[in-house]
Amino acid sequence: MAMKYNRISADGHIECPPTAWVERMPKNLREFAPKVVRLPDGGDGVQIGNHEPAPLGLQLTGGQKYTEYVTRGLRFEDNPPGTGDPAQRIKEMDQDGVDAEVLYTAVVGTALTKIKDPLVLKEIARAYNSWVSEYCSYNKDRLLGCAVMPPTNTQDAIEELERAAKLPGMRMLQLLTFPNGGSWGTVGDEPFWARANELGWTVTGHHNFGGEDKAKSHPLPGQQGDKPLQMEGAVDLSMFAWLLTCDLPIPTLPILTIEQLFLGGVLDRNPKLRFLFAESGIGWVPYWMEQIDDRFERHRHWAKVKLPKKPTDYIREHIYFAFQEDHAGVALRHSIGINNICWASDFPHSVGDWPFSRETCERNFKGIPESDRRRMEALNGAYISGLITKEERERQATEQRSSVPLLKVPERGARRSA
Repeated sequence: MAMKYNRISADGHIECPPTAWVERMPKNLREFAPKVVRLPDGGDGVQIGNHEPAPLGLQLTGGQKYTEYVTRGLRFEDNPPGTGDPAQRIKEMDQDGVDAEVLYTAVVGTALTKIKDPLVLKEIARAYNSWVSEYCSYNKDRLLGCAVMPPTNTQDAIEELERAAKLPGMRMLQLLTFPNGGSWGTVGDEPFWARANELGWTVTGHHNFGGEDKAKSHPLPGQQGDKPLQMEGAVDLSMFAWLLTCDLPIPTLPILTIEQLFLGGVLDRNPKLRFLFAESGIGWVPYWMEQIDDRFERHRHWAKVKLPKKPTDYIREHIYFAFQEDHAGVALRHSIGINNICWASDFPHSVGDWPFSRETCERNFKGIPESDRRRMEALNGAYISGLITKEERERQATEQRSSVPLLKVPERGARRSA
């Protein structure tokens, strides 16, 4: 019998110091790994190579009032929420009323793309994933590991995918870039997509796989000689994709990433692939989904572009979005697809509300039918994490939550305002 989940966060971060896992790297490469440094202000920072250290601050705001937020000056040794061992993490989840969390890399993970040595990146990914596996094995039903793929090349990503898939506690794989190591998809990515499709793992990314803010000025840069993804038609994919962004291509949205996947045929060739985009929010999605089919129909004829399905069909069949508090998106949830939405706490980052996520959810889902709430708050996250089957999701969606708290819910932000 599957565990009954009331609330799953589809986006949490392990902000433990890298000293917890770099010892798993070969000794001769550890000097190139992320390290903790003491900054002039007395706080800690995480540094990679000679790059500017990332100070501890806004990524560790759990329990703070808004007036207490700082951009720097925190230390790991003070044990801020979100930086401890798995036993501490479970206690913090219990405080927040969260049954399970999908656990991503620390913020510094995105800085790994600054490392140019592919061997170092491969060993960082191996060491980190092995450590996360051990961390999540403390409670594999609640701590849901997300294996990071090295942002180097497709073969490296496939090798780590194969290895990570055998590690206990791992539930998803995280891409920092496209498998080829760049911000645009290429033909050379196909073996990775095919293997992920065979394994049935959900592919996830924070915001996107890169390129949203610079794609227009750097169209389809090939990586390591790979050919860009192509489509049948009279224009290149990058030009047509920009027509379908519907004027929404800001850096944190995954629009261009998603469009490359269906325009380039990745989703047709790999029909079991699922993608979760964390911290994307959902309020923008109904507008985009309304517009994208219309613009595709307007432009596909002169561009001679053919697809087996409508763009929105691909989105509803393959794409999931995670949000924190998003009343506009929840109100329009059926325009997105009720099975495509996952609530997330983003703990311990500044967008989240730890330890008041119960109140956040009560506020966000007020007046929503129980079945809809169950899917967004827990069951969709459980399904794409492999915790429950699609059939179990449908069954549990008809059931009440196992406990319904009686909460007096304050206005948004009231708990943490001065």
